[in-house]
Amino acid sequence: MTAAGLAMVMAAGCAPAALPLSPHAAASPEVARIKVGKGTNAFVVMGERPILVDTGWGRSTKKLERGLARLGVDPRALALIVLTHGHGDHAGGASRMRALSGAKVLAGRGDLEMLEAGHDRPLRPMGLLARALRPFSDLPFPPITPDILIDSPFDLKPYGVEGTVVLVPGHTPGSLAVVLASGDAIVGDMLRGGTLSPHAPARHFFHDDCRAAEAHIAPLVDAGSKRLFVGHGGPLDGPTAKSKLTGAGCR
Repeated sequence: MTAAGLAMVMAAGCAPAALPLSPHAAASPEVARIKVGKGTNAFVVMGERPILVDTGWGRSTKKLERGLARLGVDPRALALIVLTHGHGDHAGGASRMRALSGAKVLAGRGDLEMLEAGHDRPLRPMGLLARALRPFSDLPFPPITPDILIDSPFDLKPYGVEGTVVLVPGHTPGSLAVVLASGDAIVGDMLRGGTLSPHAPARHFFHDDCRAAEAHIAPLVDAGSKRLFVGHGGPLDGPTAKSKLTGAGCR
């Protein structure tokens, strides 16, 4: 979860989107990051068809729409929209993007209440900086009822990508990760890039259950996720993240 204050400290972690994408084999999709504002990332996974992962804040999706245009991705071509979790900086644009694209929205069942309310659960800060950011972080967003709610792994092959959406509760009850056969994984706010070093793994500012969130890092890396794309900063080296973040010192 992030906010106006977090935008300033995390801006260095967001890079411009890549060059226009073309279809890839399902087993070797390309992941392109889009800067959607306030230090937050969304991603396009381009396999045989493009999948959008996260949507940024909902007050305006113009940055996301411009990012998709730079990548040469027409919203109407999206095969699916995946929300890594139900916080407003990741799910706030989902209603608008569903309307633009006609694509179904997938989310974890554990975050349904947040998504339908258009409001985050109370944020649990992980330190003093997080406590300072919290008053700026909890903003309402356009509510949405996802088309697909999952509580077990979801196969992306029918959508043109060899990969699986898996449940990784901890940051929120319904947090998800998109795990690709290529060795990449998009893990939302399981962790983040460092404030001054965006490619250095760091503990996220807020977690419902910090130890549970970070407990997923090692299994993902051990199963072959070498590169982790995160909601703020990154991408991160998987083995480095595994060695650094173990749940020790969680508040």
